[in-house]
Parts: sequence; C-alpha cells; structure tokens
Amino acid sequence: MNETVRYTYRLRPGAMAERALLDEWGRCRWLWNEAVNQQKAGRKPTFCKLSKLLTAARAANPWLRDGSQVAQQQMLRTYAAALDQSFKVKGHRKPVVKRRKDTLPSLEYTTRGFSLKDGRLMLPKGVSIPVVWSRDLPSDPKSVRVYRDSLGHWYASFVVTRDTA
Repeated sequence: MNETVRYTYRLRPGAMAERALLDEWGRCRWLWNEAVNQQKAGRKPTFCKLSKLLTAARAANPWLRDGSQVAQQQMLRTYAAALDQSFKVKGHRKPVVKRRKDTLPSLEYTTRGFSLKDGRLMLPKGVSIPVVWSRDLPSDPKSVRVYRDSLGHWYASFVVTRDTA
C-alpha cells in the first residue's frame, strides 16, 4: 500500500529569489483574476478553455512569458478545481479575485517545474532557494507548493508517496 504524504520545510530565500517568487506570484495571480473575470462574464471557463487562454496570453504578453508555465498551469488547475468544488460542495463559494494586499503568495510546481540539488530547491528561470531540512524525504517528491505565511516566512510543502507496508 502507498499513501500520499506532505512534508513541509522552511525556506531561506535571498533577496533576488524572494523577488522572483513574488514576481511569479503576481503573474499567477493575474491569471487567476482573469479566470474569475471570465466566469463573471458568463464564459464558463473549463480547464481546457483556461489552458487556451494561457497560451494566448503568453503569446500576447512578454511579461507573462518571463514566468514559469508550470506554475501558471497549476494556478489554472487549482482555479478549475475550486470552481468545480463551488458547485459540488455545500458552503463553498465561487472563486473570487485575489487582491495583492489580502492574499498570501502560493505557487505550485509539478515534477517538471522543480528539482532538488545539493539541499536547495531549484525552480524555473534559475531560482535557487536553500531548504532547512529537518528530516529526509522518504522518496522523490511529486510536487511542491511554495508559500509565504502571514509573518513573511517561506515554506516548501513536498508531496511524496511512501510505502505503508
């Protein structure tokens, strides 16, 4: 038997890495807000339509191409899941616009979008962040969520599969 487990570690990004994370968050937040606007306009954004929107937006906006396509796709996947939950789960509202001063940064990367080298988290566009390892990972991670808490501390939450037998 296998189980999926999440391991969280503290990150120590330098000034340039933090700036890169916040810039990437700005790009992803823009995509989220664009998807919310699509929903409000009655265009019923499915994940397929949002993926086409991403392709068109990246072609039209060089500042959007400067970011990681993996993180941007994952943001739209998260949006589609939140929209789906709003219809299926009682008490869940439709996704709303994420304002910069109200929302904490959170980026998600799949295995194509990150790697671990020499105790550092390597993200696209040459972003390298030291990780404070409190324990070893039982296996290679499938995905990572990089986020900042309300105190300004950065964390990486790795999703791994481990054997329970």
